[in-house]
Amino acid sequence: MYTRHYHPRHQSPASEQGAALLVLMLLAFLAAANWLIQQRGGESAANARGAVDRTTSTALAQAKEALLGRAASDDNRPGSLPCPDTDNDGDSEMFAGVNCPAYVGRLPWRTLHVPEALDGNGERLWYALSTNLRDHPSAQPINAQLVAQLSLDGRPNVAAIIFSAGASLAGQNGRPSNAVADYLDGTNADGDNAYASGPASPTFNDAALAITQDDLFRPVRRRVLAELRGAPTSSGLRRYRAEQGAFPWADSGGDGFADSGEASGGLPYRELTMTPAQAWLNDNAWLPLIDYQRVNANLVRIAIGNVTLDVVP
Repeated sequence: MYTRHYHPRHQSPASEQGAALLVLMLLAFLAAANWLIQQRGGESAANARGAVDRTTSTALAQAKEALLGRAASDDNRPGSLPCPDTDNDGDSEMFAGVNCPAYVGRLPWRTLHVPEALDGNGERLWYALSTNLRDHPSAQPINAQLVAQLSLDGRPNVAAIIFSAGASLAGQNGRPSNAVADYLDGTNADGDNAYASGPASPTFNDAALAITQDDLFRPVRRRVLAELRGAPTSSGLRRYRAEQGAFPWADSGGDGFADSGEASGGLPYRELTMTPAQAWLNDNAWLPLIDYQRVNANLVRIAIGNVTLDVVP
């Protein structure tokens, strides 16, 4: 009987190489897919952080504009600002004697007549105020010569600072609360006048936006000059021109009276009629700060610092 013997078949070197190549291709595909997933996950996280940052930046900027508008339009002390909100009801606190109960707290958004101010984490904004800019008679005179008392990142002469407290960090376990240290970090919660805006770290994530003294008083300067220009029938330089037929000469002696023939000097404010609603100009010592130039009988130029206004009949 014939017996057939079978021998195992061996793959050729080419077949073995092909199988190895397929394995390598599969591994490469899996690695690429994993990388793509990680990239998309990173992009999603970055997009989420970006959205939070954009919301926070917008909220800080809107709060700054609200505070500047409030300061410029104040009836009695333009340039002053409201006390912070210490009980999280949106209202500025009433004075305790002649001072704010605290000079750091939440932004008083109700007092400012703006919508509730929330950062990208859904937290209400915080706010620090220079004590000498409080809206109280004892703080007068409030004018462009005042030096603000806060600093941010070492920069002095800061009138107010708006903060986004960010997500809670280690040790900030009391939220929600009205405690500054549950929200603001490090030097921002230590009770002095020096504040910081970064850099971000595991122990610091406050975002801050300063209102400098110049930021605060630039729109106030414009208002002061507009008030002094006045109207022909009511007040200021235009009323003087309407009544006298020419604008007054400048004050060269610093006494507030016009000196005949003097074209440049101070504002001759004692020659002008002002309304009772403009008493704050004198109460806050703005009038001696005005530079005055009589270009001719029908044109004068008034200025405070780098803000200038030409006045014609």
